[in-house]
Amino acid sequence: MKPIAVILSGCGVFDGSEIHESVLTMLSLSENNIEICFFAPNRE
Repeated sequence: MKPIAVILSGCGVFDGSEIHESVLTMLSLSENNIEICFFAPNRE
């Protein structure tokens, strides 16, 4: 299976990735033995 990209941006509920949603997404993918690649924009 091809890897899945997880794109994280910002640092909060109102301007980016919400921590609980991000962690649960990563946990679910990991438990299903799916390779995950993480990406984050480097801009303001």
